[in-house]
Amino acid sequence: MPKPFLLVKIMLFANLLSVSSFCYAEQSNTDKADALFTLINSGTVINNQTLNTYIERLEAIIAKDDTSRQLQLTRVRCWAFDPNEADQLSKALAFAQHALTKPDLADFPSHKLDLELCQAWFTEQNGDVELALKGYNKAVNDAYALEDLRLIADARSIRGYLNSYQGNFTQGLEDLITSQSLYQSLNLPAWVKFNLYEIATSYRRFGDQKNAIRYYKKLEHSYITDKDFDAAIAVTVSIAIAEEELGNLQTAKKLFEQGYLYWKANKQELQQARVAVNMAGTLIKLGDFKKVNQYLNEAEPFILPTDEAFYSFMHLFRAQTYLANGKLIQAHESLALARAAFKRVKNIRGLAELQLVESQIFLSQNNWQQAYRALNEYVKQHKELDLKRLSSYTTEMRTRFNVDQIEAENRHLIENQRLKEIEFAMLEQNKIQQGIIIFLGSFLIIIISFFAYKQSQKNKLLSELALTDHLTQLPNRRYIYTKAQRCFEEAKKTQTPLSVIIFDADHFKLINDNFGHEVGDHALVLLADTCREILSSEYPTARVGGEEFLIILPETDKAQAYKIAQNLIKTVCEANFCKFPRGFALTISAGVAGLSTTDDKLSLLLKKADDALYQAKSNGRNQVKMS
Repeated sequence: MPKPFLLVKIMLFANLLSVSSFCYAEQSNTDKADALFTLINSGTVINNQTLNTYIERLEAIIAKDDTSRQLQLTRVRCWAFDPNEADQLSKALAFAQHALTKPDLADFPSHKLDLELCQAWFTEQNGDVELALKGYNKAVNDAYALEDLRLIADARSIRGYLNSYQGNFTQGLEDLITSQSLYQSLNLPAWVKFNLYEIATSYRRFGDQKNAIRYYKKLEHSYITDKDFDAAIAVTVSIAIAEEELGNLQTAKKLFEQGYLYWKANKQELQQARVAVNMAGTLIKLGDFKKVNQYLNEAEPFILPTDEAFYSFMHLFRAQTYLANGKLIQAHESLALARAAFKRVKNIRGLAELQLVESQIFLSQNNWQQAYRALNEYVKQHKELDLKRLSSYTTEMRTRFNVDQIEAENRHLIENQRLKEIEFAMLEQNKIQQGIIIFLGSFLIIIISFFAYKQSQKNKLLSELALTDHLTQLPNRRYIYTKAQRCFEEAKKTQTPLSVIIFDADHFKLINDNFGHEVGDHALVLLADTCREILSSEYPTARVGGEEFLIILPETDKAQAYKIAQNLIKTVCEANFCKFPRGFALTISAGVAGLSTTDDKLSLLLKKADDALYQAKSNGRNQVKMS
């Protein structure tokens, strides 16, 4: 069944103040503007009339030369279009296209990215799902590059919903769970609830109705507590869908009727029509085709072709009604409309149901050959859905075991954002100080401070360059050898174990030759990221040259080091190479050595590991050898 309602996703960020400390009236206006941006950004459900009132206020108080806030206002306007109203989709797309031509966006990448995300979302609502998905993929990648937590959460949430609706449950669930964690970290309770609804819907779509209902009821109770009855009744309708899929048809019917009457009493014709479509599906299973026609006739004037989720199922249900009444030609016509809508959004679940109905129509026409073909197509699509469901269950389990990792990654992103905020605050403070300095005429002090700052930055950069590998951001040869020498001396002194692992990429020259040096660089970054994932911070790791890496393992004996090396080799071999060119594969070989009483120099220990690496290479690669 289709999703019971779509919320227009208004995603905004409030920026820091950037005005003169001498302009108190202007400062007051910017405070008001930022407060309005924060209110909109909070995710509080507001109607379009209220939102347009906010936009008018912002237009009145934001200075024309306040570029950042003017661009924020542009973002608000983009998300303010209502896709359920006539001509709003085309207007929204035209607005976004024009907004993205503003040259000022070059200096505000987050503003630009949010406008691109807005454009992709309205592209999806307009029916071009493939182009929208490309936009979402780009938005996710760009948001990570900017380390913009809110945009990461928004882009992955929107993409997660689309993937889930299309039947791509694995990617959908991964996106939605990541977004959920970020929204919680950002303390955005409204968006936490919305995203939890999408997670529950994903569970429902791949067949875990009991978990879905559990999440839905938790949300329903929360919305009722907050007296957000519109959202609560939307969740009630979702529970009805899950109950229907469990076979509890009378319970589903009762819940659908509750939603239908609520929207009718509140004169929300579109929402009422959508519930009517859902109700029709339940009544078909109950065999009450008379009422099915009644509900579908009520819904049809309000369900437009652009509302594919409901439009497709409305015509599928209409076809089933025609079939029940023996109107087979009309049934085929309705199926054609449903098929076109399902294909536009790539809804495999809907297409599978359609094929089953089509086979029944052909069977009623005694067209055995076409009936067999339709039924065979239904079986194929169901197998594809089953595979995706199985993959989703695997993803769910993997995600449950990787919660700590997800939280760690999100904490890292949040910490980076906090440091950026501190940096912005310091810059603002510097602006005030500069004004005072200029007022006092301390030009000479400014010059000295400027050169001191530049020299400090230069020294810091040179220090980092001297000890860090630029490509992988791991320590370089100079750093690791110094560190290894200290560990060697400490191990000899305290008579504690010390092991080393030397590994490098197998056939790396062929990777560069076949795929290019850029792909080779990405492969090296993947190896570095794998080391960070597997090894704790107490095990220093460095790129010591080309494709060769060195790991120092203090207080670790040779047997333990061997197990670590095996895990490393297995992880690299089984890594996800979907972002690499077709045919790309990567393995590594490793040599392990442990400190012995005869090793009086670090070089002897390293040579044993190097000899073991050579043996691993000679024995066929993709393996570890121990000296």
